[in-house]
Amino acid sequence: MNITLTPEQAQIVQQKLQSGRYETLDDLLAQAFQLLDDWEEHSLTEDPAWIESTRQKVDAAIRSLEQKGGTDGETAVNQLLDKFQQARQSQQ
Repeated sequence: MNITLTPEQAQIVQQKLQSGRYETLDDLLAQAFQLLDDWEEHSLTEDPAWIESTRQKVDAAIRSLEQKGGTDGETAVNQLLDKFQQARQSQQ
């Protein structure tokens, strides 16, 4: 089988091979096909009820934040990083 890649696709393949994560083109393609299979399986089997339930939970969380306030993501992450740093320093 012959496959023709666009210049952009060929560049991506070269970058991936040069990264050292894949020893051969076969390794790279095997990983790509596995990810494609996983993605198709997931996207084709998504449960509409689960999606709707998740949307309702997200909407409820947004309403709760709007009513009660909350901490933005950057602040929360910085607080966690500070706690980790303090814990590391106390172990030393």
